[in-house]
Amino acid sequence: MILIDALKVKKEYGEKLKRYLARRNLLNKEYTLLSDNSFIYLPVTEATAGDLEELKKRFGAIPTRKHLQRRRTEQYGKIVSSIIGNRSGNITKRYDLLGNIAIIEADKQYARKIATAIMRLNKNVESVYRKAGAVSGRYRTREYKYVAGKRIYVATYKENGCIFKFDIRKVFFSPRLGYERGRIAAQAGDRENVIVMFAGVGPFAIEIAKKHRTSRVVAIELNRQAVRYMKENTILNKVENVVPVAGDVKKVAAKYAGYADRIVMPLPKSSEKFLEEAFKVAKRQAIVHYYSFTDANDPFKSLEEKLGAFFKARKAKISILNERIVRPYSARTVEVVIDFRIEKSEGF
Repeated sequence: MILIDALKVKKEYGEKLKRYLARRNLLNKEYTLLSDNSFIYLPVTEATAGDLEELKKRFGAIPTRKHLQRRRTEQYGKIVSSIIGNRSGNITKRYDLLGNIAIIEADKQYARKIATAIMRLNKNVESVYRKAGAVSGRYRTREYKYVAGKRIYVATYKENGCIFKFDIRKVFFSPRLGYERGRIAAQAGDRENVIVMFAGVGPFAIEIAKKHRTSRVVAIELNRQAVRYMKENTILNKVENVVPVAGDVKKVAAKYAGYADRIVMPLPKSSEKFLEEAFKVAKRQAIVHYYSFTDANDPFKSLEEKLGAFFKARKAKISILNERIVRPYSARTVEVVIDFRIEKSEGF
């Protein structure tokens, strides 16, 4: 993989290249665009490396690491330091931006000043809340405390050309999986049968369905509030090839036995408990995107062994297609994704 941060292009081609990158989920929206007298520097994702020859030919784009893009979260880190000084505080150096709503981690005594700074940085933010507890319960929801702005709890969030609405108090949603959702949507094929387990308000399902209109995506979710928003989001994104299903994956899977060409399992805390259901819904050959929390010092080996043993016991083979650290979770734990292909034996 070629290491690049941005594409340098003459200003006259900047807007065309920006639209081109956005359509292909190659524009890194976490960074701010930079420019000088003659050139614009467009921040890009790591996936861009495979497209460099075409980008150079079409736009004269030059890969660079010399113009690192400043994250809004880096600006936020400086703001936090200026507010708390040398004092210790329960404050993270980044925040989650959900369209019109920002979520922070901060002690109550600093929260108001930090919220004001965030609203200056992001003109579209109407409300700021702070985390008041961990993700918990069957529906993986979290308690939030109001800090500043309007008391609006329904976020309107845009990602990879899609729009999602949801109540932050009633459903689980992570903007930090935006790259993963775009990556899997790009990998999916036309005319596939896809099952998304633990589908939430529909981001994985809708992004796949919007990119592949001839595919059929079954999105299973236990939280009925999330299913309600998922249905609304399918309308907002004008996708008719998503089938929202309210229910427990363990109970619903039997209905879709042997259905799926592709299975998405974005529940890192307990995806292992649903491998039997993944095996059940898979066709003779199927691709699985499996998310898990693992030891940061050995992120893949033990997980590969567990997956191999599980499917071997069912007389099936798996082939690892890709593995990636998605994000750090704690000092000793990371979230990873393993993409693998199941090949069932005769009789399944």
